[in-house]
Amino acid sequence: MKRVRRFPRWLVKRPWLLGVIVLVGAGGLALGLLLSRGSSSSPSQSLGPTVRVSRGDITKTVIAYGSVVPKQQYTFTFSGSKIKELKVSVGDRVSAGQVLVQLDSTQEELNLLQAERALAEAKAQGIPAVIREKELAYNLAKANFENTTIRAPFPGVVTEITQATSATENWSLTLIDTSELFVEVSVDQLDVPSLRVGQRGIAVIEALPDKTWPVEIVKIGGRAMSRGGSTVVAVTAKLLQTDPSILVGYTARLEVTVASAQNVLRVPISALISTGRGWAVMKVVDNQAVTQLVTVGITSELWAEIKSGLQEGDVILLNPTRTATTGTTPVPQIPFGTPRGS
Repeated sequence: MKRVRRFPRWLVKRPWLLGVIVLVGAGGLALGLLLSRGSSSSPSQSLGPTVRVSRGDITKTVIAYGSVVPKQQYTFTFSGSKIKELKVSVGDRVSAGQVLVQLDSTQEELNLLQAERALAEAKAQGIPAVIREKELAYNLAKANFENTTIRAPFPGVVTEITQATSATENWSLTLIDTSELFVEVSVDQLDVPSLRVGQRGIAVIEALPDKTWPVEIVKIGGRAMSRGGSTVVAVTAKLLQTDPSILVGYTARLEVTVASAQNVLRVPISALISTGRGWAVMKVVDNQAVTQLVTVGITSELWAEIKSGLQEGDVILLNPTRTATTGTTPVPQIPFGTPRGS
């Protein structure tokens, strides 16, 4: 026979006690869960991610992007109807003085001969004012004749030849000087004070990523310009080594180390917050985060040097701007900006 389990006789006679027992049991279970959660909590769980202040090296590097540019560039413009012979093509390397284009010189040669004869007659007459007038006319005619032969003013590369169109009868030829090459970049206005003419750095050319090229800053622009929501200044650095594989127009990255420090107290850059009194961190003390003002030195993209306000081993919040309030001190909700030293 199957045995039936029955409630105790005293409980059957007092059914209201069953409800009391159920309520007490549920309350005990909830309290147990709450206490168990509280006992396993830690500062990193309740306040957010933390990090210990430590020592290390910091290198501050200014990085900017631009392109390879030539030492100089010149564009010749001439009438298409005057072309007698085009002696070069796009991509040709030429030497200084080499003939690029020969124009028809019939009229210019005639003018030169007439000017030469007029000058000789003036000298025979011996009148100084007339002689001077004929000399000027002769010099002008001679220059016009010589200009019918277009020569390269410097060694370089022919990069473009544009023919006449329906809008204009003129042709053009562009020659660039590749005897020296430069990297021209746009530097954020906040980084410009860290740069100076003569500083050395490296260039990384996108088309030739396996090698870095030493450079030296030779020019810092005297005017700031708005570009893409930022304010930038043009900076030019000379490539100290040249190579035929480097072409004008290649995209390049300029890297210049402007400051460095070894074995200094440092914190992750994301731990800093901006306050009305300067820079600060949220220091964890007795499981509470309190605002701690700090003096910032050299900064990089990852680290900030701490000159005062913290000690090695202190625990701080890693991303304080993500926390509304912690402990007894509210965290300032100010957007973070990279400090530039103090």
